[in-house]
Amino acid sequence: MSRKNKLLSIGDLSKLTGASHRSLRYYEQIGLLEPVLIDPDSSYRYYSFDQVYLADMIQLCIELDVPLKVLKEYIDAKGMVVDMVALLAYARGAAMERKKRLETGMKFIDAMERQVLLAGQYQKSGAVYTRTMPEQILCLNPVARPFDEVDQLEMAKDFWKIGMGLGSEEQESWEFGLLCEYAPGGVSRYVFMELQAYTDKAKYMRTMPAGTYYCKQHGRSMIDQAPTVFEEQLRGKRSFLAIETEIFSGRHQISDPVKELRMIALE
Repeated sequence: MSRKNKLLSIGDLSKLTGASHRSLRYYEQIGLLEPVLIDPDSSYRYYSFDQVYLADMIQLCIELDVPLKVLKEYIDAKGMVVDMVALLAYARGAAMERKKRLETGMKFIDAMERQVLLAGQYQKSGAVYTRTMPEQILCLNPVARPFDEVDQLEMAKDFWKIGMGLGSEEQESWEFGLLCEYAPGGVSRYVFMELQAYTDKAKYMRTMPAGTYYCKQHGRSMIDQAPTVFEEQLRGKRSFLAIETEIFSGRHQISDPVKELRMIALE
């Protein structure tokens, strides 16, 4: 019996591992998975049964977003000796990190789904409604003029960069928008980004209180008109907070998103 009869052809290895012929040839080209035999007449590639495990490991590492150049650090130049202890430890770490990202992604999807369902309950009514909101920690950037007098897109883009540097990209879900604090002495305006916790990296922060908020949906920004929008609910109140953020409906208009204006009285 010839040696070739005891080996796997490239087609056999492809069927056993799910790796395409093209992928297997690429692994060979970069020195990850060299055939144990290349027929000098036909140039057919042949592999040992033990290399099935290595091919599977390569496929797994690709699925875990482990760069192939990193994988090469655990395999010798001929692709015949693998530091399995170190490679498995690295793969486990990569798998745990991917699991963490997937879990965070699922929580974000759940939060967005809840928002979509909530938005659908009130979007067509056009009336003021109430929502029970949890406490929120906000990073703030002061705005000197009424929001309708400034370029909100540029203002948001600048603050977005600041927020990303505070770790908000790691959150399960978060809000971004406008905040007005109305008091007898005047109005304070801010762009805000929600954070999971207080941080000393942010210059301005505040806590939005938990409680019942009056809300109304609009097709354009109405936060500067909040005293008029909630005139009935604000009778006898001197101070209140108004917050405005985009919400996602079942048929979300990317170019013309729906905004939710919220208000809670302070006294």
